[in-house]
Amino acid sequence: MKAYKSIIFLVLMLLLLGGSYWFSHTKNQTKKVTEVEINFTHPSLLLDTLLVNKLLTQNLSKQSEQLKESLDLNMLETQLKRTPEVQNIEVYMLPQGGLSVEVTERKPLFEVASDKRFFGDAEGVLFEYQSIDSLELPVFKMDSTITTIVPTADLITKLRKDPLLDMELKAIYLNNNEYILELRSFPFEVVLGDSTQLQQKIKKLNVFCAFQTSQDSLKGYKKINLSYKNQVVATTL
Repeated sequence: MKAYKSIIFLVLMLLLLGGSYWFSHTKNQTKKVTEVEINFTHPSLLLDTLLVNKLLTQNLSKQSEQLKESLDLNMLETQLKRTPEVQNIEVYMLPQGGLSVEVTERKPLFEVASDKRFFGDAEGVLFEYQSIDSLELPVFKMDSTITTIVPTADLITKLRKDPLLDMELKAIYLNNNEYILELRSFPFEVVLGDSTQLQQKIKKLNVFCAFQTSQDSLKGYKKINLSYKNQVVATTL
């Protein structure tokens, strides 16, 4: 009889545990995602939490109201990464049922002057923008060939590693496969040529600018050409 009671007790406990698990699982499964926590990995310039929430709504529609167990986080990340201003995004499910969204925004490196105004980043990805007064970015006046964006982005990245050009680079043009630079504090245009021998060209530009600042005899030049080996050709035309 004692053994019989023990078996009954064991069966009841198993039923109780099974029922508790089923109730918890059902409740958890029917719980909807109602909270979204948004964090930026760096101070944002182009996006904000309201805009990211709007992107979530637009990309997910009914997904944002789905049961949390059925959310496809990979699909959600893929959709949000289609936004040009987003470089990377990670979406996590929080223990309490909400979502945590970590956004890495693209960093504007230069502006593009065309029919529409764009920012470009170091990868050559373009995205439309409204003017941001806190940024003083060089302007790339591109030709009609969109294929020039990526190599130009790489060139601007290298140019801006130089302290002088990081401050002085105002605009960059591409004319007959030659890059031409416009500086902020100097009145002459700089013919860079192609992107080869770049360090030597930057060094020559630094030396010329230093002499031009200190020597009156170097005033009045309208153009300097860095594309010649071991020399700077300056003209008044």
